[in-house]
This record gives sequence, C-alpha cells and structure tokens, in this order.
Amino acid sequence: MKRYVIRRTAQAVIIVLAIAITVFVVLRLSAGDPARIRAPVFASAEVVEQYRRDFGTDRPIVEQLGTFLLGAVQGDLGTSFRFHQPVTELIRTALPRTLALAGCALALSLSVTIILGSLAALRPRSIWGALATILATVGQSAPVFWTGALMVILFAVNLGWLPPGGFTGVSSLVLPAVAVALSIMPTQLRVLRSSMRGVLREEYIRTAQAFGLSDRRITFVYALKNALLPLLTVIGVDVGYLLGGVIVAEVVFAFPGVGELALVALNARDYPLVQGITIVTASIFVIVNLVIDLAYALIDPRIRMEQS
Repeated sequence: MKRYVIRRTAQAVIIVLAIAITVFVVLRLSAGDPARIRAPVFASAEVVEQYRRDFGTDRPIVEQLGTFLLGAVQGDLGTSFRFHQPVTELIRTALPRTLALAGCALALSLSVTIILGSLAALRPRSIWGALATILATVGQSAPVFWTGALMVILFAVNLGWLPPGGFTGVSSLVLPAVAVALSIMPTQLRVLRSSMRGVLREEYIRTAQAFGLSDRRITFVYALKNALLPLLTVIGVDVGYLLGGVIVAEVVFAFPGVGELALVALNARDYPLVQGITIVTASIFVIVNLVIDLAYALIDPRIRMEQS
C-alpha cells in the first residue's frame, strides 16, 4: 500500500509539471503581447520594450521557463501583469469562494444522486424512476450558461427570491450551485442506478430479503456501499467537468472566484496569473483523483487483498 501511494503521488507530480510546462509554452506561442496590451494606445516602441523588460518577456523562453518552474517549486507563482500583485495572493483570495461553490454543487448532486438513484433502482417503474430519467435528460441537454441564465430570469428577476449575481452571502451560492449540480448529476444518476440494479441481484441481497428485511434497509444499508464504487470513479472524472462548470457559472453569475479571475487574466494576456490558476486547478483535480484511488482500498476489501 505504501509503495502504491508513493507511485501514485509521483505520477501526480509529473502530470501537474507537464500541464504547467504545456500551458507556459502555449501562452508564449499564442497571439497577443501583454506589453502592448498594458501599454498606452499610442505608446512608443521604447515604452513597449520597457514593459517587456518589466514583465520579463524580453528574455529567451527557456530562461523564462526555468525562472517560472524554480519559483513555482518554492511557492512563488510570480507577479500579475494586470493587477501588479503576487499571483498566490490573488488566487488565495478567490479560491475559497470557488471551492465553496464547487463543494456545494458536488454535495447537492451527490445527495440527489444517492437518494433518487437508489429509489429508482429499487422501483424502476415508479415516480422515482421517471423523475431520475427526467433529471438526467434535462441535465445532460442543458449547458450551465443556459441553465444559469434561465434561473436568473426566473428566481432573481421575476420572483426576486435570490440575488442575480455577485457574492453577498450564502444565498449567492444557491443559483450557481444548482446550475453546476445539474450539469454533473446525469452521469452520476445513470451510473449509480445501473450499479445498484446489479448489486440488488446479488445472492446476499436475496438472503436479506428472505429474512424479511425491508427494501429500504436492504438498499441503503447493505447494497449502497458496494454500489458506490463505480460512482467514485465517476466523481473523479466529474471533478474536471465540475471545475469547468464552476468557471462558466462564475462568469454567468458574476461570481468573484477563480473562474472570473481567469477570464480577466486571459483577456489581459496575464501569463503568470493564467499559469498560477492552471497549476492550482490541475493540482486540485489530480489530488482528488488520488484520494479517490486510495478510497477504493478502504471501501472494497478485495482491493486491499490484491494490493498486498
């Protein structure tokens, strides 16, 4: 188990490093000069060149890459061209709001998935099965920006129940969290319902039924634990979609998180800020998948036996 953890951690570090280098190179090769964007409209060539020296973009790309990687290892992601502040400070300010939004969306999606998916598997021809199908279809068909705009019009503009955007408290998380949760819920619902149906046909479930245990007790106490393994895999993949959906939701709802910060950084060709946000989000994705891989061994004893 220890060797497995070390090997997976090393793989995670290599993946984050590869992503950081790729983003660094792509940004430098893309169109747009941050010095010209930040300089006045009618600035002379000398002024633009001074901006390049200040930003460090006048040096060879290999030297820039070495400086960036050396600083990143030490926790220094550089200084933002746009805001003239350390990138780590900007991300530290915006990241908690983004994590709160992502966490609320994931918690809402999993709560509905576990309850509704289990009931739909237990009684596929009931109202629960129909409701699961409707939610999966709507969530799969409607993108986050469309769902978010529709909810703003209905619940914020017409009914006035919730704020339309910004961040004024917990109420500001409701609409974007629901919009993001609807985008990741369909896959989770289908996987859990299919997995639960397979588990409910196992012999030990039939034995529990023969002893007279209630269907809900069998489903939520005995079958759910084994049915959660495929769902864990889906959650690991959904983290990427979740982060992408959160970024879109932050733009739609003018939510001051990492997504809105990334949009400003991209428009300004703010290399250090884009690189810092990419490294942080990639690290979150890799860490979550690493934790999920290790959680398999805690949930399923057979995996521990195979590893040993």
